[in-house]
Amino acid sequence: MRFLPAVIASAALFACGPVSSQTSFSEQAVVTPNDNGTELFAGTSTLASLVCVDQSSATATITGTLTTTGSVDSAEIHATIDGAGDTIVGTIQPQDFVHDGRIKTAAYSVSLTIPNGTHTIGICFVQSGSQGRTPKETCADPITVTVACENSCAGVGFFGDLVGNPNLCKGNGPPHIPVHVKGDLGDAPSLAISGPGGYALSATMDHAGESCVYQYNWDTAGNGGAGTYHFQVTGNGGSYDFDAQLQCH
Repeated sequence: MRFLPAVIASAALFACGPVSSQTSFSEQAVVTPNDNGTELFAGTSTLASLVCVDQSSATATITGTLTTTGSVDSAEIHATIDGAGDTIVGTIQPQDFVHDGRIKTAAYSVSLTIPNGTHTIGICFVQSGSQGRTPKETCADPITVTVACENSCAGVGFFGDLVGNPNLCKGNGPPHIPVHVKGDLGDAPSLAISGPGGYALSATMDHAGESCVYQYNWDTAGNGGAGTYHFQVTGNGGSYDFDAQLQCH
């Protein structure tokens, strides 16, 4: 996972209706007529963290608490992004509730992958019925999250090298030459190597951690012999070329 810099997060809250500052959680809970006083309340969710996973999306971690004045049955956690695709993203178990007399409270944390843009995130809870009563449901106040992940390698200058190893035919075990390239080349750029005697190799380079460096451990067995080798790396709509003079002794 890459931690990319340009991420903007906001937590503007949208209540479902006017609520007095003197209103208790029990008055805000969703209660059906036959629930015999059992009430659920989810309050307000909080955006705990927002981390880019690539240049077009981020993982949002949302936390909060669910409170009940009655049943501590398990509760499914449902999430929606912009009101679409209701998805179960977790479950609160009975043992997760902390008891304080009749009031029981459980903390929750869920993670969602969210694309670039500004989105409204809804977190709701569905608790099974107790003693034949109808299921109980409630939702936290929605939050607004803005994701603006950028390509952290944009504008990075290219370089390519073989990490100081010019020998095609010597090394511990099978001869290997590390090929390194740095630049804005996407997640898995392609590497093409050509050399003397019609030698040709195509491969995919690995991304080195969270940097803009890519690497490939070139097994030079079957090489074309000493001479000039050409390296071309292509990815993310661009390419980079360099040559190296290699030996075989």
